[in-house]
Amino acid sequence: MILFLSIENRLIAQHKDSFAVQLFTEVYASSVPNQPFNKLRPAFQYNYTKANNAGVNMSLARVHFSTQRFRTNFGLMAGDYATANLAAEEPWARAVFEANVGIKLSNKKELWLDAGLMPSHIGFESAIGRDNWAATRSIVADNSPYYETGLRFSFQPNAKWYMAALALTGWQRITFAQEKKHPSFGTQITFKPSSKFSINHSSFAGKAPYSFASVNRYYSNLHTTIQLHKNLAMFICWDIGIEYKPNAFRKNATWNAWNAQVQYKPSGSKWQFNARYERFIDRNTILFELPEQIYHQFNVHHTSINIDRLLGKGFLLRAEANYQSSPYPIFRKDTRLTYRQFSAFLITSYNFQYSKKR
Repeated sequence: MILFLSIENRLIAQHKDSFAVQLFTEVYASSVPNQPFNKLRPAFQYNYTKANNAGVNMSLARVHFSTQRFRTNFGLMAGDYATANLAAEEPWARAVFEANVGIKLSNKKELWLDAGLMPSHIGFESAIGRDNWAATRSIVADNSPYYETGLRFSFQPNAKWYMAALALTGWQRITFAQEKKHPSFGTQITFKPSSKFSINHSSFAGKAPYSFASVNRYYSNLHTTIQLHKNLAMFICWDIGIEYKPNAFRKNATWNAWNAQVQYKPSGSKWQFNARYERFIDRNTILFELPEQIYHQFNVHHTSINIDRLLGKGFLLRAEANYQSSPYPIFRKDTRLTYRQFSAFLITSYNFQYSKKR
């Protein structure tokens, strides 16, 4: 488990100064029997993007410092994730994982104001592969924000509740798009009554990331984690997005995603297992430009099974079998299109942690 002390953790602040360093790298090899001619996985996947090849998904260097009233995080990265997911950003920004500072606004209450580039408040999955139950990302995770830039006002009255309101530069944007300077907004509420159950709702309201500014996007993410047994846990989420076009003939377009995962960790073992099922429906292809078949809708079933093995201090080896299918031909097979795609992955990562408190 990643122990890096960052604002993502949303823990009650420590009264001691703390300093932490994280060095993380993740490499992978993939096998795709469809043999896509461009040697790439589908364009709606922004991690582990190479097909029938090996690559570095992420190399990350990250530092954290905090006192009782101040905290800051900074991280630099490289790899397939940065190349694919930050392609729309300015070249200088594509290597920045996070850069933020926070100030505590109250002596007695956990009331914070954070500013800068931060991990997204939306979703269960992280850009850091090691933090996630499944070895590869869900479609819904790859197509909702991994990061955001702006201001976050957060309040944690106790260990059970966490609340935040955000003013952002846009839908996963480091800087404002040149053609529009309107802020976007977000909210988050997390309730964790015990170590065995938590539920979270996150929302976004703002302009869609297009070249025209008249499209409004509204997004909701609801997810829960349940500890069914000391060795068995379940995660369930539902995402829905709506775009409203005031001057269009069809004013509203909606997409939905459902995602469920089950994780099993035997007691005292270095092995862990995860199974996932996901359904993603985007009838108006709002999020995706389908290859050559622009009149099809995006409608995908996604299943995967992964087996993980802890190899030693900091090392993790993961193997995953991944299957996607659609009623429409949206996957590449050689130079043609087909209805399904199987992929296999072997992923290994190393994570170095150093932290000090005084």
